[in-house]
Amino acid sequence: MKNKKTVLWFALIVLATISACAQQYDTRLNGTWKENESDQTAGGHIYKFNSGNYEYLDEDGNPYNKGTYTTSNGKITKMKTHVKIRSRKQGLDGFYSKDELIKDHSYDPEYFTDTFKYVINGNKLTLTFDNRDDETYTLVSRDVPEKKSSGSVSSFPGKWSLVEGPTRGNPEELDLLKDGTGVVDGLGISWKIENGRFYIISSLFGFSSIFNVSGSTLTLTKDDGVVLKYKKK
Repeated sequence: MKNKKTVLWFALIVLATISACAQQYDTRLNGTWKENESDQTAGGHIYKFNSGNYEYLDEDGNPYNKGTYTTSNGKITKMKTHVKIRSRKQGLDGFYSKDELIKDHSYDPEYFTDTFKYVINGNKLTLTFDNRDDETYTLVSRDVPEKKSSGSVSSFPGKWSLVEGPTRGNPEELDLLKDGTGVVDGLGISWKIENGRFYIISSLFGFSSIFNVSGSTLTLTKDDGVVLKYKKK
């Protein structure tokens, strides 16, 4: 039975790793960026990035579009969920959802996805497009609150069971020993707290998150926003 659970756990970790790779985002983008004036553009446009969500605004803060994004290999892929459209021909003048535009106005789904290259150098962001001139932005503020761990590290040793949160690709049963070793779902692991993060280390997988320990409840928040809650046995 333990061997079957080990195989299942390994398979889920592989699937979760694939999924995480597909959904990752560069946290260096988090914040508000304002476009610089150049020979090609008057500047002033604003990007707001927040851990996988974005807004693209004019210089007065009015939205052009918003949605979600991922990053991979130096590229940003934007998936627009809402778009500002002004078209007399179509009778459109306002901010519309992707579903509205596809269903009611026959918009091509590909219209809502953009992919372009990006480079961050200090507080400068450069966007490179295939069909128009590059754009450069300056970081205005890091207005995304940083998540921090809390609670007593000495409370970690013990047995914990997952009571809330997705099971797929996540540890369900934790048995953490004081010497930094333990067992997770039948697999021998080591664990540690370092730089305010909780780490599980194994030859088969790795796991890290911020944490909150309150009484007999352990809450782990992953970088993709998934929250896992455990109760101490």
